[in-house]
Amino acid sequence: MHCFKIAVRMSLALILLTAGPLFAGQQPSPASPKTRTLIDMRGKTVTFPADLKKVATIDDGFVEGVMTHLGVIHKVAAIGSWSLKREYRYEFQTASGETYVHQGLNTMKYLHPWLNDLPCFNSPQGNVLNFETLALAEPDLVIIREGDCTIREDGGEKNAQAIATIEGMGIPVVVIYTPGYFRKAELSSLKDEMAVIGDVFGQKEKAAALADYLSATEKMIRDRTAGILDADKTSVLYLGLNPDIRKKGAVGSVFGVNTPESFIIEHVVNAKNAFRGNGYGLPLSTEQIYALDPDVIVLPTSSGYHPPRELYEAPYFENLGELRAVKNRRVYAMPWSPMNCARRVEYPLDMLIIAKAAYPDRFSDIKVHAAALKFYQDVYGVDANAAAGLRTTQMLDWMTDHDF
Repeated sequence: MHCFKIAVRMSLALILLTAGPLFAGQQPSPASPKTRTLIDMRGKTVTFPADLKKVATIDDGFVEGVMTHLGVIHKVAAIGSWSLKREYRYEFQTASGETYVHQGLNTMKYLHPWLNDLPCFNSPQGNVLNFETLALAEPDLVIIREGDCTIREDGGEKNAQAIATIEGMGIPVVVIYTPGYFRKAELSSLKDEMAVIGDVFGQKEKAAALADYLSATEKMIRDRTAGILDADKTSVLYLGLNPDIRKKGAVGSVFGVNTPESFIIEHVVNAKNAFRGNGYGLPLSTEQIYALDPDVIVLPTSSGYHPPRELYEAPYFENLGELRAVKNRRVYAMPWSPMNCARRVEYPLDMLIIAKAAYPDRFSDIKVHAAALKFYQDVYGVDANAAAGLRTTQMLDWMTDHDF
């Protein structure tokens, strides 16, 4: 979750100022048999080669996930996110001195290890784009997802400058927006994102079918939890355990009622967000968390993976031991998603975990560990072994251990 800064080396800037676009043949032009046009989520008409050979992406895995489903992932020639390259490792110690290690990958890196060999035109810190590296990849098109960690929705003028620089190089740019970009909690714009990506590759119907498949989980959960009275709703706290929060004197961070996280809790699962304020990733003290005392706690990716055992047994959380969710062992880890600033293709698994955690009786017939395998196979077209590997890389094997 880095600030988005723009840096263009002087040599490239000089080229742009004196010689015009680097790839004149890629300049947007009126549609012809060799070009296609679409309207992206900016409302801008974008013209690009009809036969796309090479695409560059600036996102954290969503675009690649949709491209995998469409069977065009091989067209990715350059990436703008190091989350598609890194191997992640996290560990914590219990109060008794035991050490637990957790390792994982971005789902797209797991499925497509060759992404690691592509040029990444961003700094390892994720805050400086290198346009020379992008230019050397010679992409036919750049797809940018504003609202991911790599290019945050609050980037404003910096984001606009980045887009203008790429377009000034003669490379067409298609922009899509995450739900967070609109400052709205609901998730409907995910379908719009998929529609644009489908349009890019001439597969609008297949992209629409993917959106319908993903939203079917949402409908199923809504149907099963409809009619629960307010007095009977389970209170759920989405609690980020970012270690940097602890260094600043708080215990964890929470998500307000105006966030996509709360939308899933309240408008899909029909539970109650234990935190009633607005805001995203707000730090809370021990006392403030006890004042909420939720029935259920879910642990998202928050500068690392955080299993329930960390909250139960790590010495720095001992003072939370009397929380109702902790005492009743109703703490659940969400799918691990590096650079998790916006929902990705796997978001139905988030919904299923929260739904079963909140209302186990209503979802007793659903084994989420098995549903996850079917999901990966349906969406990514992988076999059973690869599906199991995806579940492991999202650190969801705890579901199998507990028959969740």
